[in-house]
Amino acid sequence: MKATKRVIGACLALAAITTLPAVHAAYPKTMKVVVKVWNDGHQDLSMTHASWIQDAAIRDEYGLRAEDSGRRFDVTLNNPRNDSATFRYASQDGKVCVFRMAHETQFSWFGFKPNIAKSATGQSVGTASAQCNAMVTAGTGSLSSYTVRFSMK
Repeated sequence: MKATKRVIGACLALAAITTLPAVHAAYPKTMKVVVKVWNDGHQDLSMTHASWIQDAAIRDEYGLRAEDSGRRFDVTLNNPRNDSATFRYASQDGKVCVFRMAHETQFSWFGFKPNIAKSATGQSVGTASAQCNAMVTAGTGSLSSYTVRFSMK
């Protein structure tokens, strides 16, 4: 009986070891995040910081005018297992929102399929109070992309 259990245990261990390279090879190399920013306050908003953009001139292209209801852009994060990005929008009247999107891989012991927990947060940090909302709206089960919605009022 003990020998049978050892053989079964060895077979399970061998099967797990041989499937790891295939799982690793199929894993994506980046994580694509579709970002939707809504201008709920109908005010001029400028992007004052983005962790993935170093050049201020490029950040200027992400600005929102008062008549713009929102905009959509893609962000590619280089670590598909655990990564985050932050950005900040500011209005002329002192409202500032800091937004953060993140994902983190969580493995279970029973099975090798990872679960990637995704999150989005918004926080008011300006001299005037702002409503900063954030949520993950799509792709919660995806290993390669997800969509987040941020709004500022």
